[in-house]
Amino acid sequence: MKILLIAGHGGTPYDPGAVGSGYTEAVETRRMANAVAPLLRAYGFDVQLYDQSKDAYKVVTQGGSLPLTGVSYVLEFHLNAAANDPNGNGVTTGTEIFVHTSEAGITVEQAILRRIAALGFKNRGVKRSSGLAVLKHVFKRGVSHALIETCFIDDLDDMQLYGAKFAQIAQAIADGVAEGFGKTVQQTAPEKEDDEMVEKKTIQLDGSNYTCSCIVKSGEHYVRLRDFEQAGYDVTYDAGTQTPGIAAPQTRTTATESDEVQAAAGKVQTTCGLEERTMDYLLRYEYGDDLLKKLAAALG
Repeated sequence: MKILLIAGHGGTPYDPGAVGSGYTEAVETRRMANAVAPLLRAYGFDVQLYDQSKDAYKVVTQGGSLPLTGVSYVLEFHLNAAANDPNGNGVTTGTEIFVHTSEAGITVEQAILRRIAALGFKNRGVKRSSGLAVLKHVFKRGVSHALIETCFIDDLDDMQLYGAKFAQIAQAIADGVAEGFGKTVQQTAPEKEDDEMVEKKTIQLDGSNYTCSCIVKSGEHYVRLRDFEQAGYDVTYDAGTQTPGIAAPQTRTTATESDEVQAAAGKVQTTCGLEERTMDYLLRYEYGDDLLKKLAAALG
């Protein structure tokens, strides 16, 4: 099976693509295509790299064609933009893949996304389009095409993770393609970070089970903040103190400070003998303001 890998942007005149977080899209798409190619060949695929001195978009929009003879699948690499998060907020914007509106199956693309998401990127899903130039050109020639937006170049969280796990992302893409096309994917050993071990664990939050990435270090287990999102928690980031945190469902990150609510809270606490942590929860509860005022009024 022949696979064509296309690195987005570049060409003459040079189109850098999106730029952000110290990276240039046209440079990174070529790095990724070159990294994925040998990994796919190791699975037995016949891999062709599209001429990296060219911009496939310019070629097809100016009446040219791509070398698709014998090709069964095209994977086009890009980096997304418009997250507008140059300082980072503790949460990745994530990865998505585009296929043609009329593409019959998305098994391969789902496998790629699932594996990249396991590295810490938000899974933005498989999306369909008929307006992307290269995708449209390839599909019209009867070949399946996937455009992967690996992550957001203007999101510092995305690009820090991208930089730290570039090789693992390339492997995840190759493994996803192999899995999607029915090849046996060898399981990799748990990820190691110095003396840390990152493993998938099932934890309980409010009585429900959630699978997340746990860092195991010196016998202690740590859960990554971004994994709390799947449980409905909001991952927060205070830009002033540069402190991340989480807010439970239906709670706020800061307690109400209005005089009226604070007076009501004081009356409820004094009359009912409630502990400070209970009051803190009530003040952070999304509907706590009205609740405390009603309770204070009922107490007379």
